[in-house]
Amino acid sequence: MNEMYAPAFVGLAISGASDWLDGYTARKMGINSVVGSYLDPLADKVLIGCVALAMVERGLLHTGLVGFVLLRDVALVSGALYKRAISLNWEWKSWSDFFNFDGIQAEKVEPLFISKVNTFLQLVLVAGALLQPEFGTEATQMWITYLSWAVASTTAASSVAYGAQYMRNRSILGTELRT
Repeated sequence: MNEMYAPAFVGLAISGASDWLDGYTARKMGINSVVGSYLDPLADKVLIGCVALAMVERGLLHTGLVGFVLLRDVALVSGALYKRAISLNWEWKSWSDFFNFDGIQAEKVEPLFISKVNTFLQLVLVAGALLQPEFGTEATQMWITYLSWAVASTTAASSVAYGAQYMRNRSILGTELRT
């Protein structure tokens, strides 16, 4: 918001690197918790969303694109919470029970590959757009436009993929309940 784009880029790079290191360390140590499966993608969404909103304010990203991404993210978070509530039959005593801190009734969030690609492209877009005011050219602005279209495309594709997965799982669950 204060037009300190290079320091914002460094902060974003550090956040991205620490997120990757956290995931890498968890995989190597075999740590795979339910709460972590919710918090890691949520942290990514909050980071990208906050930075992207500030960039809209400065005219660095298109309002429609950021709105589309944020709408999808709100839908995904809401869907994950809804799915968890259903898995508990809408009965839990505390948020600790809901997020399964004790390991009973595990229901992890598993992002789709297209969603991981989308998050990666979002990070590249935000990073590139942060550098554009200080170091950009017309040619690099063209790449920002291409990345924006790629993010819009993968956002739409992941939305459709999650919708299809939900419908498929709903159909399977309905079949199991009838038998």
